[in-house]
Amino acid sequence: MRDVREHEAVMVSEVINNLIVDPNGNYLDCTFGLGGHTKAILENLSSIGTLLAIDRDPLSMQEASKILKKDSRFDFKTSSFSSIGEIEQVNKLNGIIADLGISSYQLDEKKRGFSFNGDFSLDMRMDQTKGPTAEEWINTASKEEIENVFWELGEARNSRIISKKIIEQRKLKAITSTKELANLIISCTHRRTKRHPATNIFRAIRMHINEEVQELKNLLIKSERVLKIGGRIVIISFHSIEDRIVKRFFQGKDRKDEVSLKLVSKKPIKPSLDEVKRNPRSRSAILRVAEKICRIG
Repeated sequence: MRDVREHEAVMVSEVINNLIVDPNGNYLDCTFGLGGHTKAILENLSSIGTLLAIDRDPLSMQEASKILKKDSRFDFKTSSFSSIGEIEQVNKLNGIIADLGISSYQLDEKKRGFSFNGDFSLDMRMDQTKGPTAEEWINTASKEEIENVFWELGEARNSRIISKKIIEQRKLKAITSTKELANLIISCTHRRTKRHPATNIFRAIRMHINEEVQELKNLLIKSERVLKIGGRIVIISFHSIEDRIVKRFFQGKDRKDEVSLKLVSKKPIKPSLDEVKRNPRSRSAILRVAEKICRIG
């Protein structure tokens, strides 16, 4: 496993500049991970400011406990970020940050099954104590369900071919490892690109297993109620599916109810060239910010 100290949070200065509207306020980090954004936020809060961080990956508690021991302004809960409606009070928060997707330390811990590099079990759960594994899903789901997941969440043009191949393969032998699945995907891909052919398919399976799209939608809806007027929500996404959901929600599209958020900047914020050179993971990051302008309900 990679040393967790090597993990670098993405766009830290951009997050701080857009998130902290009041150093004395109350903030929520919905994706604690290894605490990169959390530590930066605490450094920029006053002695009476507070920060609650949540994460559904139990590994995060190990890192959070180190901060809990030395900073009384900080609290942590093991939870999915769609649960903020139960955690926080209405109109309480000055800011919310969510860094979507998967962290580099999770990819590097091969036994989690997130990466197609290597030969490990197909798990892919953010919380390994809950829900079906990727192996269980890939070996039991219908061809139609697999194809839809690959098309909608992976934007894979060859989703039909890959799903058919999976059904054929599992009739002979269950697909149990990341290497088996990656090799199957490669065999169905004839176009040569810089990206590994399994990239989008593995992402699609992970997003499906962890219900990431619904989690994001729940977070956005509930954030409106827990934010104060003038409070901000900052979302960092890493691909077009999530960014499209965030952008349209912030713009008030596809909604019939009252809109309380307003985009702070119409254009998304991208990482600097220096950051991309230093931290290649950041190259696809897209940061959007919205501010609560009125109460709802």
